[in-house]
Amino acid sequence: MKKKILVSALALTTALSMAACGSSSAATSTAASAAAETAAGSETAEAAESTAAEAAESTAEEAPAEAAEDAIPENEISGNADAEDAFVVWGWNTDFETIKGLLEKEDPEIGKRLVLVNCGGSNFYQDKIDAILDNPSDKLYPDLMLLEAGYVQKYVQSDYLLSLEDLGITSADTANQFQYNIDLGSADGVQKASFWQATPGSLTIRADLAEKYLGTTDQAELEQMFSSWDSILEASRKVNEASEGKVKLFSGYDDLKYIFLNGSRTQGWYDENDNIVMDPAMEEYMEYAKVLYDEDLTFNTTMWDTDWAALKDGDGETTEACIAFCSCPWYTYWCLTDTWNANTILVDAPVQFYWGGTGLAATKDCSDKEAAAQIIKTVTCDADFMAKIYQANGDYVNNSEAIKTVVDQSLAGTSAFTCFNDQNIYEFYSTRGEGIDVSLVRPEDATINESLFPAAVTAYCESGDMDKAVADFKAQVHDTYSYLNAG
Repeated sequence: MKKKILVSALALTTALSMAACGSSSAATSTAASAAAETAAGSETAEAAESTAAEAAESTAEEAPAEAAEDAIPENEISGNADAEDAFVVWGWNTDFETIKGLLEKEDPEIGKRLVLVNCGGSNFYQDKIDAILDNPSDKLYPDLMLLEAGYVQKYVQSDYLLSLEDLGITSADTANQFQYNIDLGSADGVQKASFWQATPGSLTIRADLAEKYLGTTDQAELEQMFSSWDSILEASRKVNEASEGKVKLFSGYDDLKYIFLNGSRTQGWYDENDNIVMDPAMEEYMEYAKVLYDEDLTFNTTMWDTDWAALKDGDGETTEACIAFCSCPWYTYWCLTDTWNANTILVDAPVQFYWGGTGLAATKDCSDKEAAAQIIKTVTCDADFMAKIYQANGDYVNNSEAIKTVVDQSLAGTSAFTCFNDQNIYEFYSTRGEGIDVSLVRPEDATINESLFPAAVTAYCESGDMDKAVADFKAQVHDTYSYLNAG
């Protein structure tokens, strides 16, 4: 499994570097980085978080080797790593700083011991942490490491982590967590990573444009319009015709990928014999994308690109605009622009899905299991503490009791963003996420989902040759993960 981890890390780094090469401009990097730095819950957002650094890395491909090395940021370290009782926590941004502050109030002694290592961006996280996981003697060896939903399985299916049971954390402690997050953090039924964030998915609808082109701002009516892929296609055609192509329902077919990837699949990317397979739902998505492409029903943007972001603020008359975006709690709070403030309606997608999420895991050579257990239990299981996390940084937390407290007591988070007609964001998401199935998630998903499969979808849309697009996709997966068989 260690070999698979190293291959996976290399593949993800390559994928993200490829994404950087496609960055449209420096402005894209700045905007995406700012949005994603706040919204730590998403694999795509995290890719965007370090887009600026990636772009520099991309440019450096044509520069001397020294310049390429300079593009990799130094770790930012807070706390005293030389202290005898130092307790090291690894992450890729400053999100855990807020939680550290809360922990210090709960237990000043543990707070003083914490050493936070910020590797400088999710694009570098796996490479950096993989290099140190085999060296427990390093003073920066992680006692705890943050793990993102997109690649958590890579680590929980390895020998690098302790189980929650090893730490004395029981199923009774995690009883209020979303089952899908428990499953994401587990291997063979043994939970190793425990999430403090929950990220059930939704669609965000821009109210002013919905009223103009869909004829309503009523949530129930909009729910019907977005309740099936057929009804979404009908609405897409209606908007396109009414606006003469100036407004689209979705910016691009790429906006729909997480609904299919994280909600519609019935099988993983490979079977029990390591043969690469194409789930029928993924072929359905490819066919659906092709219809949208052929009928010019989107602007064919890619998520996090400049043109994708610009469409959030279009007026539909002098500038192009779109009505809906794929969403989740962190995206709703932190990535929608002022144009959407008090102008957003949340509705369900045709299927339940998730998008992102961050958790904690203790390493096998953790220097203090008792401290690790205390932190994980407090941050990811304690309902009162998790309600404080929401108040401190706005996270939609992975605890049903904490969510109930936030809703019942109308607690305020850090975001001033509001929805149309006083729709309550936290209350809306409080009833979502129970039916999500993540049993199909594999360690290789981050690279396949973020790079290889989207490329196959685009290839099919442009060529119309499904057989070739699928065959090329399987070949690329095999080239990336040689232990998987293209068939």
